[in-house]
Amino acid sequence: MLKKKFLIGFGIVSLVTIVGLFVIGLLEDDTPPLEPPKPPVKKISVYISGQVKNISVVELEDDGNLRLVDAVNAAGGLTEMADSDAVNLALPLTDGQHVHIPTKDIFLLPQNISGNSGDLVNINTADAEKLATLKGIGPALAQRIIEYREQNGAFKTIDEIKNVRGIGDKKFASFKDKITI
Repeated sequence: MLKKKFLIGFGIVSLVTIVGLFVIGLLEDDTPPLEPPKPPVKKISVYISGQVKNISVVELEDDGNLRLVDAVNAAGGLTEMADSDAVNLALPLTDGQHVHIPTKDIFLLPQNISGNSGDLVNINTADAEKLATLKGIGPALAQRIIEYREQNGAFKTIDEIKNVRGIGDKKFASFKDKITI
């Protein structure tokens, strides 16, 4: 009987020891510690317009040294009409910035070389007072024409004046025979 109690006791102690070692083995974690997560890459968005191949809002990874040339390249590069001397391509960029690449000044021959253009208003060179002599063009609209010309370069055709806010087909028809480029 003593031998039986001894065997039962020994069995219980052995079982407890085995279960204890198993539990300790489960608690030990052999996986390496996790590395801290990398900080997210900071990005900025810049609106690039004018004489670039793809007028768009470009998203750039901000490494702390972004320049206008990076945004121009992300927009496909400059067009042949771009006046790259009018902008500083080394300009540092900030999030939400808008940069407009202007058009080169191009001097075109008037459309009507043989005709008398003395009475015509040249929309590429006229001042606000001269533009205001056209039917339907007041001082405010004349100023918008000048601002459009300064931002986008010389008009290439007389129809392009319809790109100016406030000049639609009807107003254009009322003075198109009185203008030239």
